[in-house]
Amino acid sequence: MNTKTNYLIIGAGIAGLATALHLKEFGEVTVITKGKLKQANTYWAQGGIAAVRTKEDRFKKHIVDTMEAGSNHNNRDSVRYLVEHAPKAIRFLESIGVEFKEDPALEGGHSEARIWRTSDFTGQDVLNALIKAVQKSDNINIKEDTDAIELIVHSGACRGAFVRDSGGDTPYPFFAKHTVLATGGLGQLFAKTSNTLAVGGDGLAMAANCGLELSDLEFVQFHPTALNIPDEGRFFLLSETLRGFGAKIVNESGEHFLGKYNNSSELDPRDTVARAIYFESINEPVYLDMRHLDAKEVSGRFPNIIKRLKKYGLDFTTDLVPITPVAHFACGGIPTDIHGATKLPNLFAVGEVANAHVHGANRLASNALLEGLVFGESIANTLKKSKDMDDKIVFDENVELEVPQIIIEELPQVRAYAGRIQQIMWKHVGIVRTMEGLKTALREIEEIPARDYRIQHRQLVCYKMIQACINRPESLGCHYVAEDLD
Repeated sequence: MNTKTNYLIIGAGIAGLATALHLKEFGEVTVITKGKLKQANTYWAQGGIAAVRTKEDRFKKHIVDTMEAGSNHNNRDSVRYLVEHAPKAIRFLESIGVEFKEDPALEGGHSEARIWRTSDFTGQDVLNALIKAVQKSDNINIKEDTDAIELIVHSGACRGAFVRDSGGDTPYPFFAKHTVLATGGLGQLFAKTSNTLAVGGDGLAMAANCGLELSDLEFVQFHPTALNIPDEGRFFLLSETLRGFGAKIVNESGEHFLGKYNNSSELDPRDTVARAIYFESINEPVYLDMRHLDAKEVSGRFPNIIKRLKKYGLDFTTDLVPITPVAHFACGGIPTDIHGATKLPNLFAVGEVANAHVHGANRLASNALLEGLVFGESIANTLKKSKDMDDKIVFDENVELEVPQIIIEELPQVRAYAGRIQQIMWKHVGIVRTMEGLKTALREIEEIPARDYRIQHRQLVCYKMIQACINRPESLGCHYVAEDLD
């Protein structure tokens, strides 16, 4: 089976769907996703989107906040591009029906209240609007339950991808004039994560397998406050806006302990708060406390989170809510320029799978959804300029391609291997790392005898990440290296 399109987008979160909507005027767009729509991480994003839209705020402040959160490991020009295009990104969402609250929220690391939200489930509202807009478009095709396996590289350029339909055994080529990786991050490599089950670094593995370098993989952000109750392979996030609203982090004794760790506070950047919780939880459980706040105001501000907590028999207004840090966001990825272009011609990357050098060593809160929107439009603007040249690209469907020979193991075995990887990575490559632990993880990951391509993808990304950690022996941002803890 051969299939073709002008623009092949792999991934259906905010980055993939926003890019599709910007590209639809220039040719046929096909979006493939390994699961169903609404299964992307975007659906679970709670806080909002950072953008300068008030008289009190300035682009310079947002740039400084982003640079400082990233330990100045970011590229300032890339950060400036992100920040200055943020208001336009908000207007784009408003144009497809997203309605934001009039008052912006404050989150950790921000010097001004600039987080624009629809509710306490902003990601869900944004993704629903994007899906609705995509489904209305005659020029965008959605293929659910379709797994991208390997990029097609021919004559020095990307020509699409080999894909596999759910339940199928044989990959087939899906040709494209331009391919966009929007596959998300790698959170499912860790035992505790906010990421959905499909987010295991596949886009990173595909890029690495065709010779592209990956960068800054050591910088994995651990969100400090997720509900410490696993649910269907992930942990429910408790938005940073809760702390912006006044929630406190306490131990079992009710002590506000963050000040013991580098004088950190609830609204410090996520890496410092996550480490403080990590160290404190070695001795006793840690909780989020909102009992001191007005119950009606809490319920009115966070109705969806309140509803979700009831599922677990918890109530913010009366209970201490158990929390844990979880793997949340990959700051690094496939290096791109500000137009989403990779070093492989005709291949672009956008969103968490990409490294547009805006997050540096640690992402500033609510810059994630923004990144997908801004650079998705940038990709479309670039491809618009090359449209005349694209018309000269001819699909040669008779070219001899080496179809990848894949092995698909039984699902229980795949899950067992994935679980083993998660335990190794959480123990040795998590919030606090040691050189000895990293070397142990490298050996143990390599020893997993997986044959299934899905696990081999994960092993490859783990190897790349661990090697990046070893190559940076000093702590920086969310990459924290300690002396041997034993």
